[in-house]
Amino acid sequence: MSGWQFGLSDVFDITVVAIVVYFFLRLIRGTRAVQMLIGVAMVVVVYQLSQVFGLFTVEWIFGHFFSAFMVILVVLFQQEIRRALVRVAVNPLSSGTTPTVAMLDELVESAFSLVHRGWGGLIVIERETGLRHLFESGVEMNAPIRPDVIQAIFCPDAPMHDGAVIVCRDARGGRVVAARVLLPLAQVTALPGNFGTRHRAAVGLSEESDALVIVVSEERGDVHLVEEGQLGESLNSRELHQALEKTLSSVLYSQGKSAETADKV
Repeated sequence: MSGWQFGLSDVFDITVVAIVVYFFLRLIRGTRAVQMLIGVAMVVVVYQLSQVFGLFTVEWIFGHFFSAFMVILVVLFQQEIRRALVRVAVNPLSSGTTPTVAMLDELVESAFSLVHRGWGGLIVIERETGLRHLFESGVEMNAPIRPDVIQAIFCPDAPMHDGAVIVCRDARGGRVVAARVLLPLAQVTALPGNFGTRHRAAVGLSEESDALVIVVSEERGDVHLVEEGQLGESLNSRELHQALEKTLSSVLYSQGKSAETADKV
């Protein structure tokens, strides 16, 4: 085609679309949105076949369906769209997003202190996505991350043992900034039936934000790390520390380099 031109703007246009599609598919991977997307694709195929074979009634029905297609997509994928917007619109002023090595030690010790007492708990580690909107459902605090503080909160006789605690980093290493926080629940089908509300809450929050959630099971006495809507395997203290360190390895490495540079200065 002599009139067809392909310039730099076209390359940029295709690249942007490819990136958006890639991150969308990555976002819905392993969720029920995949099945819904397959269902939408089947509807499109049926509509095209009805046009080819002259099925006028079917074409008329699906034609009205596609006239409100954008609204239908928003309704079907509202959770995924909300999650994507939250991931993009991170809090640029958030300082409590990158736990230090000392904070990791306290988190691991706190989690397994609950295991030893046979208590359950939810410990949310705030990262780039701000979680202040969840504070309204709980009680704001300003306490150090220590095993005795975590035990005092999650003691079954304590008034604030229900819900989760949110922790974030500060100049002193880390603080508990909220307790008795209610978290959004994941779909019932997101987890096997032997996992309860506590695990569903951890998965639900990690689906909508980049937060890490440490789940301590009261019934089974095990500890799981939840990230990006995925419930990890049961971990011992060493494995939990390694998992946290691996997830935040780039941050911890940069902190170590900064400290090394400061010492040389």
